[in-house]
Amino acid sequence: MSKIKTAFQKFQHFKTIARKKFSNRNFLTLLYKLLHDALFILLFSFTLILIAEGLLPGLASSHLSPARIVIVLVATLLGIATLGKKLDLTYPKIRLNQSRLLPILIVVSFLLIGNSLLRFQLWQNILITLLTLFFFILFYHLLFSEKD
Repeated sequence: MSKIKTAFQKFQHFKTIARKKFSNRNFLTLLYKLLHDALFILLFSFTLILIAEGLLPGLASSHLSPARIVIVLVATLLGIATLGKKLDLTYPKIRLNQSRLLPILIVVSFLLIGNSLLRFQLWQNILITLLTLFFFILFYHLLFSEKD
């Protein structure tokens, strides 16, 4: 019975320390910035894993599940959103067409699609490429239309 009592007392002590830490604005700001750094590292590693999987299928997924990284990414984003609301941090909205990353993403996407089409015949490859380009153009106009 005494082990349960000491464990409960330790839990109560941890709970009071956690409350003090999480009410400290400096600690929350530090945690918020660390979550941003973790998000960057996770996104970068997820991108590299997707590129490796696109180039050599089965290379990355046999060792590391992309679903686990996505779950950790979502948890990190939820933590950032929760701390951002608690700290009253807001950012101005930016338009995607002002981003310099978009052309790089389009080139990488076309390279991965081209790699996946190597086993098709020429006419099938041309048809799939034209349809994909058509859908990319429609998607581009849908995202970057000037109407709100």
